Amino acid sequence: GRYGVASRIYLASQVGINILSEGGNVFDAAIAISSVLSVVIPHTGGLGGDAFILARLGNGEIIGYNGSGRSPISFPVDQFISLKPRRGGLTVSVPGLVDTWIWMNNYYGSMDLKDLLKPAISLAVNGFYIPYQTVKASKLLYKELSGFNSWNKVYGSIEYGSKRRFREMGLVLKYIAKWGVDGFYSGEIADKIVTQLNGEGSPLSTEDFERHRGEVIKPLKIDYNGFEVYELPPNTQGLTTLEILRMMESIGLSKGRRDLDWWMKYMEVAALSYMDRDRYIADPDYMDIDPQEIIDKKRIRDRISSLTLSGGDTTFFTLSDKYGNILGFIQSLFHPFGSGLVAMEIPFQNRLIGFNSEMGLPNSPGPGKRPLHTLSIALLSMDDTHYIIGCAGGDLRPQIHSQVISNIVDLKMDIGSAVSARRNMLIKWGDGKPVDAVFEDVKYPSYGRALEYPSRGVGIVQALKYVDKGYTEVYADIRGGGVALAI
Repeated sequence: GRYGVASRIYLASQVGINILSEGGNVFDAAIAISSVLSVVIPHTGGLGGDAFILARLGNGEIIGYNGSGRSPISFPVDQFISLKPRRGGLTVSVPGLVDTWIWMNNYYGSMDLKDLLKPAISLAVNGFYIPYQTVKASKLLYKELSGFNSWNKVYGSIEYGSKRRFREMGLVLKYIAKWGVDGFYSGEIADKIVTQLNGEGSPLSTEDFERHRGEVIKPLKIDYNGFEVYELPPNTQGLTTLEILRMMESIGLSKGRRDLDWWMKYMEVAALSYMDRDRYIADPDYMDIDPQEIIDKKRIRDRISSLTLSGGDTTFFTLSDKYGNILGFIQSLFHPFGSGLVAMEIPFQNRLIGFNSEMGLPNSPGPGKRPLHTLSIALLSMDDTHYIIGCAGGDLRPQIHSQVISNIVDLKMDIGSAVSARRNMLIKWGDGKPVDAVFEDVKYPSYGRALEYPSRGVGIVQALKYVDKGYTEVYADIRGGGVALAI
């Protein structure tokens, strides 16, 4: 088609296509899609979570935006380290999604914010049938989350086939539509949200909300077998994808048959890259190494000399428009339903568990600081052909991205085959060595175990291919039941 959308929910993809058909651009459509996803599958991401974008404009410029929030100014670091919480008030950071919308609308939007948020507001106020995946997440996590009164009240009793209205969430969206960034980060809505979060143990303040601003970022880039590959910089783990690809190229994994020996070498490369991630990647204000140094070719050669080479929940969408722009957008609460805290019917993220659990490291917990973020987006370009790849995958994201990229670049697969091909994932590592892995392939080494294909356990990808002069292919992973639409 000339333009298209791939997302996890039909409603969201259709809203995006409608905006694009009316002459809107990818930034307009992304706001509309994101807001619909925030209402319809709120356990995966939304107003209480963060977002990132990576885009290629029609003029060839590559742009990125980091919409991740910081820990509270009054963050009790000692308490956080001693308790090591996975959910609850101490895990909530300032949500950055809404700021990301406003930035896109202010700098690249061509339509009024009110019109873009109208479909989401209508769904929230008038009601909709709760999707299967939200009900499933609620049932699975009931024991873990029902102790949070705010969650229990709103999401603890949702049933299959039930129609729900989220009037308070709709009110928040109306404030954002009218007042922009101030409608969410200051004034009446911020006061209500902070009061409700404080009531369940979060130290976030209205000052934390007022201080929040995302930032324009310069994507990282490497050349990989003739393609330019872009990823988001720290505090995301995009750098880890690039390090895996650099190591693959350096030891010849970009060539050769995908047999058991190949996968064992790949797992060792992944384990080493994750070791670097956990040591170095943090809020860039606190990092003690330049990200480019980590993917420097000489350092990669030195790093792989140590190899023995023996034989979460997120929603991502991608879209293009008739103006030659392509965009990837990822939003998340980290774990399904995030912290377990709900305010104004909005689940709030548990991103602060991305901090390291010990002091003295770049990613150690601290006040007013962004933790390591598992979110990232990949963009590939060669000549007139461009790809955007993103997924729900948590810690596995660098492996998912690198495998799909290698399928496209090294194995010359079309976009659908590259995404649906069997994936094998390292899921546990220690001291730079593989410990445990899952395999959609039948053969696997002693530390691995089999998954039935296709499995959500290896991530859910949405991908887009765009050829200059206006040809688009969009693909939604068979593992996730998403919807790709093109016109």
